[in-house]
Amino acid sequence: MRKSLYLLVVVVVLAGLCSSSALALTPIGPPVATLDRGQFAAGFGYAHSKGDWEGHVLGFSITAEDLELDTYMANLCFGLDEAVELQIDLGASRFDDGDIMNSGDFAGGFGVKATLAKSDKINWGAVFSMHWYEASDSGVYLGMPWSEKDDWMEIQIALGPSYKDGPCRLYGGPFLHLIDGDSECTIDGIPFSIDIKEDSNFGGFVGAQFDLNDKTTLGIEYLFTGSDYGMGASIRFAF
Repeated sequence: MRKSLYLLVVVVVLAGLCSSSALALTPIGPPVATLDRGQFAAGFGYAHSKGDWEGHVLGFSITAEDLELDTYMANLCFGLDEAVELQIDLGASRFDDGDIMNSGDFAGGFGVKATLAKSDKINWGAVFSMHWYEASDSGVYLGMPWSEKDDWMEIQIALGPSYKDGPCRLYGGPFLHLIDGDSECTIDGIPFSIDIKEDSNFGGFVGAQFDLNDKTTLGIEYLFTGSDYGMGASIRFAF
């Protein structure tokens, strides 16, 4: 009985901690540079991701549904020139599996945007971004103490057009989503270590930005892959 209960706790806890990495879908923004050479911008963004996870742990087949990740990050952008823009993000994230885990920790990264082709209203470009996430939590489940710490890296590569007409900008395109990391977990005093890896995962994104004035921009975005979806909102001040 004790062994069966132990295996149940292992499966439930590991299902939760393995799931956290599969949900990170960071908003991409317009896939083109939007700042002038030497210009800075600062802003804040909120993102919400939700999805399902399936896998195998200790011979068990696991399905975890409706897993959620909320991310809050401030950013600083710099126009290297009119065709290249750099961005640094720093903030925190919170993971919730709807069951035993509700944790959050560091989130941050950087991105590079490049305008590849220009026309009167439609510009084409590419984005490369790399972000790091951490999540940790502990508790007692069915009488057994557990703790876990996850660290994972997300890479996104996107291509697409950006259409600008007056104060409104519309954009979208395909993107490649890659995950790599590890999870350290202790259940009833016994440690586990799991490598977090995700095969190449393609998805799409679409968004809009609205200029409130010459310096202030509001943005919204929706992203999706075959198993997950994400959405975000942001505000940015150029100076």
